Amino acid sequence: MLRRLRAIFRSLFGWMLRGAENPELLLRQYMDDLRDRIPKLNEQAAQIIKIEKMLDQQVQRQRAAVADLEPKVEQAVKMGPSAKQAALALIEALENARRELAETEAQLAQAQENSKRVLEARVAYERQIKAKINEAMQQIGRHQRAQMEQQMASLMTSFSAGDDSDVLERMRQRIDEQLAEAQARQEVAGQSVEMQVAQVETAAREARAEAMYEEYQRQLGLIPETAAPERTMESIPLPTPPPPQEASQEQKQASTEEQAQQ
Repeated sequence: MLRRLRAIFRSLFGWMLRGAENPELLLRQYMDDLRDRIPKLNEQAAQIIKIEKMLDQQVQRQRAAVADLEPKVEQAVKMGPSAKQAALALIEALENARRELAETEAQLAQAQENSKRVLEARVAYERQIKAKINEAMQQIGRHQRAQMEQQMASLMTSFSAGDDSDVLERMRQRIDEQLAEAQARQEVAGQSVEMQVAQVETAAREARAEAMYEEYQRQLGLIPETAAPERTMESIPLPTPPPPQEASQEQKQASTEEQAQQ
């Protein structure tokens, strides 16, 4: 009984965890953790290289000490038996300095090897981290595409007869109808008499401007003088107004009566 209850609680807890898991958030946290490892690795490499630098400085000091003791030993030996004790002390100090120098040089060689290996390991580890980060970014892109496809699938499955999916089609037909009506009105307006008259006036203005341009060119001597073109059409005679007619007898009599009344 307890085993079954424990299995039920474990399954519920696992279901809650799976529901709370967000692949994109987990992958981004994984990338952040990988990036945080690089500074720690750099700190460790710096400590190892620091030991190498300190040993190198110590070797330089010990070499200087050996170089300083060698001429002193030679000088003490040259001074004869009177300086024998000083020569023996200097010889012992020189031997100790040489022994310490040899030990330090061995440590320096080992430290240099360690520095070389840690730098190589750092480069390789950083390369691995970058590869893992790139892989995580690719997985994030796949997750985003999967989410988009899920949304599209959900949208497609939600389409059914009688729902609001035909709104786009109805609005498209309405807009097409309004656009066709506006184009028809514009075409009808363009074919009206006023439009034709405006077109004729525009053509006349353009022809007048072209003629004035040619006249300016002739006056400025830019083009040769040309004879006026012969008329190919006869002038249209204008109608003469009719002569004024004399007033009739009745009109004269009415006018006389009006003057008499006045």
